Amino acid sequence: ACFVKAFGITFLGRARSKAAGKAVEMDRYSLTAMGFLALACLLLGIAPTLVIDALQSIAQMLTGAVMPAQNAGPAPLSVTPLAHSQSSYNGMIIFIFMLISGGLTSWFIHHFASNRVRSSDVWDCGHPEVNPAAQYTAASFAQPIRRVFARQIFHAREIVTFRAPGDMRPARHATRLTDPAWKIMMTPLSRILDEVIRRTDIMQKLTIRQYLALVFSWVVLLLVVVAAWH
Repeated sequence: ACFVKAFGITFLGRARSKAAGKAVEMDRYSLTAMGFLALACLLLGIAPTLVIDALQSIAQMLTGAVMPAQNAGPAPLSVTPLAHSQSSYNGMIIFIFMLISGGLTSWFIHHFASNRVRSSDVWDCGHPEVNPAAQYTAASFAQPIRRVFARQIFHAREIVTFRAPGDMRPARHATRLTDPAWKIMMTPLSRILDEVIRRTDIMQKLTIRQYLALVFSWVVLLLVVVAAWH
């Protein structure tokens, strides 16, 4: 329901004002400026170590602490928050993985999917009238779900405030909803994850020998389980 609303209103809805109906793409200079910013975001995500060292003085002023020197280690493109012998992040590896996986997915779709094009009328939201106010809004998409599950699931409460006679101010209508998924699932899960992260944070400070010993212990345990299973 969320994505039907987002896609329908953004791409299939009609303009609600004359200015929006006459909207055109920006000029090439504005697109070029946005392109440079997008390219900068991409480069900073792939190789953030190029600017981390330059920002160390600012980080020192704001937080009172700095990260280790990034370009001095054996992996200049890897971000090392603690030390070069411990956990790190390499944006280039993730970028290459995204290119390979995205390219393979695109090739598979274009190779096996149909290339036929079907044309039809633009979606009119079930209201072919000229007035754009007749089309669906966000509240229109959410209303059926709210009506069906209002009391049992969302514990909806509607508050209507009427003004005293002679008061020209408009009346107010407010609706309060409770998200059961957030209350029942997300809040306890968030607490569990916080506790697990707090207890396993010590794993970030292990030495190479301790990491190897831990991996060796897990391998022995898996071998014991496999032997017992068979």
